[in-house]
Amino acid sequence: MALLDVTGVTVRFGGVVALEGLTFAVEPGQICGLIGPNGAGKTTVFNCVSRIYQPAAGSVTFDGRDLLRIPAHGIARAGIARTFQNLALFPSLTVLENVMVGAHASARQGWTRAALRWRTGGEERRLRSRAADILRVLDLDRYAPRPCTGLPFGTLKRIEIARALAATPRLLLLDEPASGLTHAEVGELSAMLRRLRDDFELTILLVEHHMQLVMGLCEKVVVLDFGRKIADGPPDRIRDDPGVVEAYLGSAVG
Repeated sequence: MALLDVTGVTVRFGGVVALEGLTFAVEPGQICGLIGPNGAGKTTVFNCVSRIYQPAAGSVTFDGRDLLRIPAHGIARAGIARTFQNLALFPSLTVLENVMVGAHASARQGWTRAALRWRTGGEERRLRSRAADILRVLDLDRYAPRPCTGLPFGTLKRIEIARALAATPRLLLLDEPASGLTHAEVGELSAMLRRLRDDFELTILLVEHHMQLVMGLCEKVVVLDFGRKIADGPPDRIRDDPGVVEAYLGSAVG
């Protein structure tokens, strides 16, 4: 059974159809890429899964649960975490505290207390320890006591992934994780995501414009154009699909 199952999802904003009858599935442990031109509806998919948007039609299930019945604040506890295209870190908090915000998202107290540095005894110590462990795994522990302000962009991207991991997700949604990274950093990101998938037993759905990353990393690719799915399947099949080439890829992936 698919871990994430999107079936017939339609999203409208007034007279604009952002998604129309979208159907795709992501299997447990899979790394799946969601690609398409700007405005194709990729981030809208993320916003439906994370419950920011309510579809006009269709269903979204996660491990057999109806996600559309879960409020946005319950998504982290359900086992889903995400990053954002534009960094959403707290610049005045330390790196460790930013990661702890992710841990609190799936804890009883919630993320607000983490952001405000409220003390919550034993659970606070447990979440602090978990955040520190994740920073070590991502080779970020040397930054733990520093505020996020002034850190390199590639480092901030990894910190945001660390914060998402702190919520103990089963499904990790990554919104353009390679955006703004150097060529070397993109290569490191690909290796890191494979390792995190295996070490944390994750399923990963990512929106990305960096085609070399998508084709080299993902086991399945879903292609959107004007809110409709025009293809899905393994990267080799997507690369050679005439409709995909015409809509988006062109000669960029050779």
